[in-house]
Amino acid sequence: MIKRFVLIANILVVAVSMLACTGFPDEHSDPTKNTPAANQADLKDCARAYPETPDGVYLKQRVACMKLKGWK
Repeated sequence: MIKRFVLIANILVVAVSMLACTGFPDEHSDPTKNTPAANQADLKDCARAYPETPDGVYLKQRVACMKLKGWK
């Protein structure tokens, strides 16, 4: 019974994480910064600022960080 609950909980965490990944900002409001290299640089900066955690909260924090940098 407990193993089944843990399996279902893990599946839900993976599903929520996948949905959160689809919402990552990839377009910058400044046309000169709207390049894949600039996106990767800002994403790496946000990843350093908000390291990975077991609960997945870091994904929301990274998206907010990207939005603060001007990505939508």
